[in-house]
Amino acid sequence: MSPTWQVIPGGLAWGERRFVWGTRTYVMGILNVTPDSFSDGGRYLDPAAAEEHALAMAEAGADIIDVGAESTRPGAAPVPAEEELRRLLPVIRRLVPRLDVPISVDTYKAEVARAALEEGAAMINDVGGLHRDPAMAEVAAAHRVPVVAMHARPHGDTAYADFWGEIVSFLRAAMDRATAAGLPPGMVIVDPGFGFGKTPEQNLDLVRQLPRLRGLGAPVLLGTSRKSTIGRVLDLPVDQRLEGTAATVALAIARGVDVVRVHDVAPMVRLVRMADAIARHPHWTEGDEPARRPGAAARPAAGTEGAVPAGPGPLPAPASRSVIQLRALRFEARHGVLPEEHVKPQPFLVDVDLGLDVTAAAKTDDLALTVDYGEVHRRVARIVQGPHRQLIETLAHQVASDLLDAFPVDWVRVRVAKPEAPLPGPSAGAAVEVWRNRDGARPAG
Repeated sequence: MSPTWQVIPGGLAWGERRFVWGTRTYVMGILNVTPDSFSDGGRYLDPAAAEEHALAMAEAGADIIDVGAESTRPGAAPVPAEEELRRLLPVIRRLVPRLDVPISVDTYKAEVARAALEEGAAMINDVGGLHRDPAMAEVAAAHRVPVVAMHARPHGDTAYADFWGEIVSFLRAAMDRATAAGLPPGMVIVDPGFGFGKTPEQNLDLVRQLPRLRGLGAPVLLGTSRKSTIGRVLDLPVDQRLEGTAATVALAIARGVDVVRVHDVAPMVRLVRMADAIARHPHWTEGDEPARRPGAAARPAAGTEGAVPAGPGPLPAPASRSVIQLRALRFEARHGVLPEEHVKPQPFLVDVDLGLDVTAAAKTDDLALTVDYGEVHRRVARIVQGPHRQLIETLAHQVASDLLDAFPVDWVRVRVAKPEAPLPGPSAGAAVEVWRNRDGARPAG
C-alpha cells in the first residue's frame, strides 16, 4: 500500500519522506512516455525503458518522478484520455512497487489523474492549473494528494495587460478551487508556467522575479529544463541546453524556489546541493560535511528556544558586546489556525536581534565583517511570506534557526507579532519571541 500524505509544520510528509519548504530544493525528475515530447519523445515509450530510466533518476537523487503521457509542446496534437491511459498506466504499475519516492502524474485531465492515483501515483502535476478540467480539484481532494497548479495560456497568446498580476490571480484562483473542493491547505504547489504562453523575455522575468509568488503562501515549482527560451538565448538545439538549464535552476534557487522539474537529474542534483549550500546554508550532516581545516572545530549545534507573551523583553547578555537590531519588519501573509486566516492576508511584524562583535567591521568599514541587513530581511521574508503555517511559534522558530545558521553570530532573538490576531476580546494582538544560542542555552536576560 502506498504511503499517505500528511500536512506537517512547514511542509508535507509522504510516509517517512519529508518535504519541508525552505530548508532545501527538491528535484522532480521528468519521465515522458510519449512519442512526440520536444526533448525526449519516444525514448521511454516502452514501459521497460521507462522503468529503467525512473529507477536511475531516483538513484541519482530525484525526490519525485513526474510521469507524463501527452506532450504539451507547441503544435502537439491533443491525446484522448484513453490513449493517454494506455501509455501511462503500464508504467505506473511497474514503478509503484519499485520506487520509494512519490510518483506524480503529469496531466490536465481529471479522468486520467483519477485512474493513475488508483494505481498508486501519489500526486498530480496539472498544466491546466485546476482551470482546464473543473473536476481536477475534486480528484485531488478525494485522494488527498498534493497538486501542482501551473499557470498556462495557449502557445502564442502572450499579450498580457498585467503580466505578474494575471499570473498571481490565476494561481490564487487555483488555490481557492482546491480549498473549496476540500483539499487541505498546504497541498497546493504553484508553478508560474515557464514556456507556456510567454515570450522568451517573459520567461526570463519569471526567474528574475520569482519572489513575487511568495505572497501566495504556497511552495513554488519551476520547470525550465531544455526549453526553447534557453535555446533562443544560447542559439543551441534541445540536446545542448544542459548549461543553460543549470543557470536557470541556480538562479531560481537563489530566489527561493522549492521544487525544480528537470530532465538531467544527476547533474541537476549536484547543482542543487551546491546552490542550496550557498543560498540556504543547510546544516551539514555526518558524511556530508566538507573536510575541515586541520585543527578547526566543528560548528556548535543551534540551541533551544523559548516563548514569551507579546511585549519587548530584556535583551540577552551581550557576550559579543554588540547587537544588531532590525525592527518592525512588516509582511502580509496567511498564517493561522482559523479557516478565514488561510484566505485573508494579515499583517505580521518581525523584530530581529543579532549578537556579534562588530569591532572589526567598525574599524575597517567592511560589510563582509558584519551582517548584510538586506539579506536578513530577504531571509525573514522568504519564511514569513512562504507556505502557510498554523502557529507563529513555527514562524519564529524557523526564522531564528535560519538566521543563526546563515550568519556568523553568537545568538539570535526573533519576535513575531500578529497585531490583528482574532482574539475574543480587545487586544493589541499576540506575539512569540524565541532565542537561539550556539552553546545550547538561552542567553541570559
